[in-house]
Amino acid sequence: MSENPVIQANNLCIDYRLGKHWINAIRDVSIVIKPSETHGLVGESGSGKSTLALALMRYLTKNARITSGEILLDGENLLTKSDANMRKIWGRDLSLVPQDPLASLNPSYTIGNQIAEITQLHQGLSGQESLRRAVEMLRRVKIADPEAVARKYPHQLSGGMQQRVTIAMALSTQPRLLILDEPTTALDVTTQAVILDLFRDLIRDNHAAALYVSHDLGVIAQMCDRVTVLYSGEVMAS
Repeated sequence: MSENPVIQANNLCIDYRLGKHWINAIRDVSIVIKPSETHGLVGESGSGKSTLALALMRYLTKNARITSGEILLDGENLLTKSDANMRKIWGRDLSLVPQDPLASLNPSYTIGNQIAEITQLHQGLSGQESLRRAVEMLRRVKIADPEAVARKYPHQLSGGMQQRVTIAMALSTQPRLLILDEPTTALDVTTQAVILDLFRDLIRDNHAAALYVSHDLGVIAQMCDRVTVLYSGEVMAS
C-alpha cells in the first residue's frame, strides 16, 4: 500500500515585493515527498530553488508572500498555522541543513550546547539528558571522539566536521522533513562523498522525507529517488 506523503505542495505561487510592486517568483508548483524518499530540486541560479525549499518550511523572508496554493505536512496545511505554532514545528518536524555550516553555527557556544539547546526546546529534555543526546548524535554522524568535539567551538572544526555537526543538529529531533540546501558545495570531493553516504543512511534510518536542492546533476543522480526541474519559477520536468 502506498504511504501518505510527508510533505505536499499543491499549485503553489509565491511573490516578492520590490519597492511598491510584487513580482512573481514561483508559479503553480506542486511537489510530493514520501517517507524515506529523497526528492531532488534542480535548476539554474535564480530559478526559485531556495525560495521553494524555504516555502515548504513556511520560512520565507518578510518581503515574500504565498499568494495561492497549499502546503500539507502529514496532511495539515501549514498556511493556516500561526507563527507561534510554526515555531513549535520548526526544528521539531522541519529541519534545514544549510549550504554554509559555519555561518549557521553560533561561534560563542560549544557544539554540544548548540545541539542540546534544540532537544531541550523541542523535546523537553533536561540539561544532562540533552548533552548526552548531543554526544549520541555526533557519534551517529560518524564524528570521532564525540565527547571531545562536543566541548569544542565551531571555528575549531574543519568544514567537513562543521557540516556533520549541522546534520546532527538537524536530525536531533527526528524531523519529518529535512531540507538540504546545497549542503556539500563548499566541501572537497572526498568529504562530499562521505557526507552524501551519511545523508542516505540517516534519511533511511529516520524514515524521514528529504528535499535535496542542488545545481549538481551528478550529486542529484546519486542521491535522489525523484527530481523536479525548475526554470524561471516553473516546473519544467518532474
